[in-house]
Amino acid sequence: MLSRNRTPDLPASIEIEIVSSLYGALPQILCIAAGLVAGSAIMAVRTGDLVLWMILAAAVVTSLARIVGILAFHRRRTKALTLAQAHRWEDAYAWTAFAFTGVIAALTVRIFQAGHVDGYILAVGLTMALTAGSSARTMRFWICATLSTAALGTLVVCMLLTGDLLLQSMALLLALYLYSVYESSGHIVQQIEAVLVAERELDIAARLDPLTGLANRRAFDETLAGLTTGSPFALLMLDLDGFKAVNDRLGHAAGDDLLRQVARRFSEVIQEGDTLARLGGDEFAIILPGADASAAKAIADRSVAAVAKPFVVFGSPAHVGTSVGIKAVSKGKPEDLDAIKGAADEALYAAKRSGKGRAALSKAA
Repeated sequence: MLSRNRTPDLPASIEIEIVSSLYGALPQILCIAAGLVAGSAIMAVRTGDLVLWMILAAAVVTSLARIVGILAFHRRRTKALTLAQAHRWEDAYAWTAFAFTGVIAALTVRIFQAGHVDGYILAVGLTMALTAGSSARTMRFWICATLSTAALGTLVVCMLLTGDLLLQSMALLLALYLYSVYESSGHIVQQIEAVLVAERELDIAARLDPLTGLANRRAFDETLAGLTTGSPFALLMLDLDGFKAVNDRLGHAAGDDLLRQVARRFSEVIQEGDTLARLGGDEFAIILPGADASAAKAIADRSVAAVAKPFVVFGSPAHVGTSVGIKAVSKGKPEDLDAIKGAADEALYAAKRSGKGRAALSKAA
């Protein structure tokens, strides 16, 4: 069975994005559906062929099924998809597309079987439109390959069975075209997947501090802004005490190494779901979703204790401390974020004024 994606271990977020793109081709689907319905209707009226009337009915049903599926996708209640949900939507898209392709194949078979020579161009045109559109827009190779094989394969066989040398020659050319569809579609899909992976990696890198590997200020601000309104959380602002003296004594390279060691110690204090960020210089911040003042104070005290232990930087001992300002929020609102950060900063300055190497809770309301 053809795999869903061409790139091994494609990240779930990218797979979901690709599946969502399947449902963005409504104009193209409307065009090919209009062509199929109109073409079937013209052939049925001109020939009076009962089978063609049945194919026309199937064309209408499958076209509506595709359109309804697209509308349902865009009107779903939950906008964010899990990978399992995305795969179900992908399968739904595929089966309606396969049914639609089956109608085109049935129309092709009937036109050639009944000898409706004036319908040959219609069969070729619909098949080429379907495969070309699928190759360009369907970012799932397995769907494109299946559609193209069913539509073009049927047309090739019908042409070969006519006994007409010209049509048989065209059939061979169409078989070569089918091979090119496989090659071009596979290449396009793989390239798109590679671009999306690269974009994702760049997006992640843009939110990471290059020195410590922690979240940077941008990621910190986005995480803080994304907290659910009304949900409790705590914000810790941390600043190293004595870092400048170490930096001046041992040099900037040693200072960078010390910052990396401090980041590792802070990382050991927090839990999964918490956000640790380096805001710049020797400034750090921790976001604790769901934490109250007591829990935040416990994390702050552990952070102070972790940094108070001696460091060894490039073979030389180094001692620094950290001061922590805490702002616990029981009912945070997005418009309050600047005030919340300001309150945590004020608590940090209060901790430094009271002797450094300690944590202080904000008294602001």
